[in-house]
Amino acid sequence: MGLRYDHAGLAAVVMTRIAAEESEGPGQLTGRMTELVEELVRRNGPNSATELAIALARQHFTILSAAAQAINVPVTELLAALELEQLAGLEDGG
Repeated sequence: MGLRYDHAGLAAVVMTRIAAEESEGPGQLTGRMTELVEELVRRNGPNSATELAIALARQHFTILSAAAQAINVPVTELLAALELEQLAGLEDGG
């Protein structure tokens, strides 16, 4: 499966790498992400899934904040756009 880490922050980076690969063909690598989470939980217990989610959110915000600064837009504006995109996906059945 590639790189495996017990540390939530490093596992989050691996998840992001998988997502980057998946962007070339959506849905094809979701199983790899599931396997990574399941393995992390098996080795470190159920709280590791929570730690992974927190690490992903923190890394996501860090990158989003840097992007907002680079384009001189408030990060709240980008967050609102992401939320609207996700809501639209729900309305479309996604």
